[in-house]
Amino acid sequence: MQASSAKPGSKAEGRSALVTVAISTLGQGLHRIQPPRAVADITYLILLQRPEEADPEVRAALTARADLQVIPLGGIGLSNSRNEALKQAKTPFLLFADDDQSLDPAGILLLAETFFQDSDLALVAGWRREGLPQKARPRQALTRFNSGRICAPEFMVDLPRIRAAGLWFDPEFGLGAGYGIGEDYIFVCDILRAGLRGMAVPVVTGSHPHESTGDNWSDPKIMRARQAMISRVFGPWAPLIRLAYGWKHRWRFGSGRRIFTFIFG
Repeated sequence: MQASSAKPGSKAEGRSALVTVAISTLGQGLHRIQPPRAVADITYLILLQRPEEADPEVRAALTARADLQVIPLGGIGLSNSRNEALKQAKTPFLLFADDDQSLDPAGILLLAETFFQDSDLALVAGWRREGLPQKARPRQALTRFNSGRICAPEFMVDLPRIRAAGLWFDPEFGLGAGYGIGEDYIFVCDILRAGLRGMAVPVVTGSHPHESTGDNWSDPKIMRARQAMISRVFGPWAPLIRLAYGWKHRWRFGSGRRIFTFIFG
């Protein structure tokens, strides 16, 4: 399916937004969400798990905005929340975000422009402000080997293509699941494995100044999740990939014994 013919920032009267930003949160995390100013091409979908724990006044203030909808969900799990966004979004493009991130509407729309430049893309990835290299490539095709850094709010999908391919986030991974990290990387790799194309471009879509779960290199549960993530993505090649991964990040592990345990399980 081709992308919508409407361009970001165009002034067509009465048309729908181009991009849905799906923000996942849990209970009282609702108060951390600070959506940017409203722009015509972007709508916000807040996926609220444990809604009974959310502050009613905060919820009312958010839903007063015409460009924002709060969807209460049962259960927990970040991948379940992301999957609900895949079901609920009504725009051609969908970008994923978390409740502690700041978003750049201009960057989000610039990322959406990539789909119009290459109509075969199913996925485009930008950068968080903290991670953009000074000499980032203008365009880089995504593979399993260069997509490990991609996470919210950096990546956007062509929603009709993803739905047509029957692709979903793996509920075994992500916060609230058995393996607490890796859901974004696995989803990106599943898109590529399905034969769809992804591209990285040097566009900043937001900022995440706080430490994320993936920055933890001391928690044994997180290390086991990394092992499981690599096995999920690379299958029989996982031991070799863990070896390369362990060597690349050897200074993060802190000891040769921990590297050995990571590689051989």
